[in-house]
Amino acid sequence: MEELLIKKLSFTKRPIPLPAEYRPMYKIALIVMILKYCCRGESSNLLKLHLFSWALASEKNMEELRDYVISNFKTDFSIWGIEPALNRALQLAVAENICDIVSGKNYKLTEKGNKFFEMIKSDRELFEIEKTFLTFIGKNLITDSRITAMTQKWNLFYVEN
Repeated sequence: MEELLIKKLSFTKRPIPLPAEYRPMYKIALIVMILKYCCRGESSNLLKLHLFSWALASEKNMEELRDYVISNFKTDFSIWGIEPALNRALQLAVAENICDIVSGKNYKLTEKGNKFFEMIKSDRELFEIEKTFLTFIGKNLITDSRITAMTQKWNLFYVEN
């Protein structure tokens, strides 16, 4: 068999399209909408932001969370994903003063974040599906105590299996 000898290897950087869900401004817009539509005092812990980010990632996930809410939290609900892209977007949102970290663990919308929300809200074609879903969930259905109860089921599930 003939050996392949490579004396020099070079790469040329080429622009490639980046899917919207990995773009920081897309994620920041989702964070702003989640905080405004679904969080009391426009403030949320990280786990709740991940739940909503996971739900907004696909129609199937939105339907699963919607069904869980409609059943009055009685149906089974699977574990949701934790994504690094959301964490990076949160860091950028804090750096850009779109949201602040309060009490060392919650993210809260700032005045600049509220202005950004108003821009998003004013465009009726932008994030149509997401706005409808987040409006349906609202501020009172999925509370921090509900998130805690949901995550406690994770522990029970893994202990039993």
